[in-house]
Amino acid sequence: MRYFLLCMFLFPLVSLADTKTYICDYPIWSNEKGKHRTKDKFVLNFIVDQESKKSYMLGNNGSTEVKLFESSDQLVFIQLTDTGNIMTTTITRKLKSVHSRNSVMLDELIPSQYYGKCEIK
Repeated sequence: MRYFLLCMFLFPLVSLADTKTYICDYPIWSNEKGKHRTKDKFVLNFIVDQESKKSYMLGNNGSTEVKLFESSDQLVFIQLTDTGNIMTTTITRKLKSVHSRNSVMLDELIPSQYYGKCEIK
């Protein structure tokens, strides 16, 4: 019975060890008009499941699966929105981050970039 109880407590810990959450706060953003401070708090969360090799972004509008590309000094998340726009987020090993939105609406380019830092939970 003790072995069973011990296994029940250890297995959830093992599965949690393969998941990392990056919480990224972006207080500054820029567009074609210049650099600005965000008026409302803008935070994106990225969940990386090492075991399933899947990544998810949690933002103001819910969650979505994103593609993850890793190198020795950065993580890059790429999202293709339902409208066909591409969003990218890069996080360095020092946890600095840039989130880029390359949106097109009514044949007009609406670019923006957000700058901030992340923490790992």
